[in-house]
Amino acid sequence: MGDHPSNIGETMQYDLSAVEMLKILGYTQSASVEWFKKLRQDAHIALPKTYMECMELMADCPLLATSNLWVGKMERGTAPHIPRMYHDELLEMIDDRKDRWSKRPGKYERALYELSQLPVERWQEKIGNYLVIGSDHTNGMGIFGIRMEDMGKDDPPVYWHKDGDDLSLWKLENETLSDFLLHVLIEALACVDHQTAERELEARGWRCQEYYDLKKDDWVASKSVLKRYGIDYSAVKKYKANSGKVFCCYDRGKNAFFVGATGEGELSLTAINRSEAEHIFLDEDSLEFVIEGVRLFIKAKDKSERDDLTQYMLYTKEPKTELCLADHCFMYTPLQPEGDGELLFLPFGDRSPIFALCSGTALVEVISEALKKKPKATNAELAMALSLYLQSQGRHD
Repeated sequence: MGDHPSNIGETMQYDLSAVEMLKILGYTQSASVEWFKKLRQDAHIALPKTYMECMELMADCPLLATSNLWVGKMERGTAPHIPRMYHDELLEMIDDRKDRWSKRPGKYERALYELSQLPVERWQEKIGNYLVIGSDHTNGMGIFGIRMEDMGKDDPPVYWHKDGDDLSLWKLENETLSDFLLHVLIEALACVDHQTAERELEARGWRCQEYYDLKKDDWVASKSVLKRYGIDYSAVKKYKANSGKVFCCYDRGKNAFFVGATGEGELSLTAINRSEAEHIFLDEDSLEFVIEGVRLFIKAKDKSERDDLTQYMLYTKEPKTELCLADHCFMYTPLQPEGDGELLFLPFGDRSPIFALCSGTALVEVISEALKKKPKATNAELAMALSLYLQSQGRHD
């Protein structure tokens, strides 16, 4: 079942490109390439090979609708974000602000005013020109671009211009465009600022599951956890995020991506694999998760520090007496049938009925007894002991 490590690092890849990752995730062609085709026609420049190869998959890709890369499609908003020249950006700013120059003669407005007094053909002498391919409106407000002088390169560097800085001031962001695109994709998959990628991937049949430390009762991983799943932390390339760093690697054997994020001294880890495949991490909504919780309860020396499981009931979504570790089971305080009926419903979520299997007291006693007989009993064996108990009690609800 879930939470079992893979063979230590044998099938782990750390060097996939953005294109390779997208193809594994099922994005073999863009949702729409019309605006991309128009860009190639209207730019009157040769777009970098790396950019063309990536945008053939990324154009209008909903996975990146809230990313730092302009892919046309946006999760919210009517005007698509389509790459264009820096000079065109400035012309639009000048047009938007020219009526306010006399009222707000700040340094930035004065710079725009001075630029507006020159023919556009001479702007290159003052500020250079870039193909603007993205923006970051979470961390500093600014735009990303490729220098016109580098457009003939297959994999040119990417620069960053912060809003309000001198119009000619651009700083190196990534030494290669391929590195920038990979950074954008990994940050999107890490869902640091938006859950866009998680929703999109789940709609396409992928499962996004964050590692949960049952002992610490927290969504926190560690380098030892990474090692358990065959991830060499020193081998992954880390990219800066708005708070901390993000990284990603791919387990070929499990067809699973591991995406990590650091921030405020903590490490989170998400596994992305097919929804029909075995869980990578322990499934919170499974019987196995409940059994692991009971194990901790039994081992606890100071039980006052842990929730008293005996005050709960074990419920499932289906009436059954033969259980497996993947069954959807959960603990909740005892419920009363609604109205004059006999069906039980949780006070939240959908209105699907749930079924009581046994009390928390009985659950703890059954597992405790099974562990006394066999201290190293597996979770599957403990699930079997619980099934035998339910059958002996004649429980069918």
